[in-house]
Amino acid sequence: MRLISGHYVFTGREFIRNGVVETDNAGNIAGVGTLGDSIVEKERTEFFNGIIIPGFVNAHCHVELSHMRGAIPQHSGMTEFCKSVISYRHSDVNEQIAAMYEADKLMENEGIVAVGDISNNDLSLRMKRDSRLIYHTFVETLNLNPDAAGEVIAEARNIRHSFEKAGLRVSVTPHASYSLSEKLFELSVAEGNSSGILSIHNEESTDEMELFATKRGKMRDFFGRETDLFLHEYDNPLLRILKYTAPETRTLLIHNTHTDRQDLERASAHCGKITWVLCPASNLYINSELPDADLFAEHNAHVAVGTDSFASNTHLSILRELKILDSAFPKTGLQNLLRQATLNGAEALGLDSELGSFDAGKRPGVLLLSDIDFKTMRLTENSKVKRLV
Repeated sequence: MRLISGHYVFTGREFIRNGVVETDNAGNIAGVGTLGDSIVEKERTEFFNGIIIPGFVNAHCHVELSHMRGAIPQHSGMTEFCKSVISYRHSDVNEQIAAMYEADKLMENEGIVAVGDISNNDLSLRMKRDSRLIYHTFVETLNLNPDAAGEVIAEARNIRHSFEKAGLRVSVTPHASYSLSEKLFELSVAEGNSSGILSIHNEESTDEMELFATKRGKMRDFFGRETDLFLHEYDNPLLRILKYTAPETRTLLIHNTHTDRQDLERASAHCGKITWVLCPASNLYINSELPDADLFAEHNAHVAVGTDSFASNTHLSILRELKILDSAFPKTGLQNLLRQATLNGAEALGLDSELGSFDAGKRPGVLLLSDIDFKTMRLTENSKVKRLV
């Protein structure tokens, strides 16, 4: 067994000053305590300058878009971003797979141990089977043609079956409120309800909010008249999600850049298992704006953190996302940020029996978070993470 200590141990829930994590070389946690006065114990303990934390959980990513790294201009807005993703999606298959393997290794080096990943096909299957990370794959549906709903959902089920045969965690989910016909949205949410988990892009941009509020704008011009078939029923994207989502389903709502107080109240009244996943670097990349993290804190909302993809981010680093949030919303505090990046993400993906905290019997990974400002308990520009186990 190894005894690993630092100035603090973050358990997944709280800080322990001069804490000690007991683990074997395979990463199985035996327990957490404090550094005692015993000379023998001190001699056995590996002490590191920093905070010992569980491995990060990346609650939202699109690994299959990794080949688009640097291809899409920043600050172009959501509608232009959607156009670019469509145009770049069908590139060389071998190039796409190679980029996915590289992204997976980069995430591992950044201390990420699990990923909630969006897929539109099964190209990432081999990489996920080979990976040391745990993936939950969300097979994403999107199509605005009502007549195509049956065909699209059948294809999503086939992709899900491919991942299931490989022994991988997988479920079906709709992309967003604006990109599916009413029939396909209903069918896709039903698939997620049956598996107990959904991951849906929500209130990400001004373009999306304008589409629902006015039935006009850039997205209406891009997606066309088929949006008119369902838009008359909703003036807000979240309302469409809540209409079909079962209260007991774990629901990850992604981005939430324009989520307001009324949305949080509506969601809280509907479902106690919603996780609001923030991907700040992606929001800055596409729309030059951030979600109101202070508002989520005021409502004691369950928040997790994601990186999105190399199509909308220059890094796949949870620590970098935390630095952005810490800089913009200093009241959040390091303890809350670390919980969002570890245990909250594991809970959102249904992985909290294995990951997210240093509870005995778990295997969450052990990281060293260094170059911290211990006077203020804040991250610094130089803060970095290193995998210890």
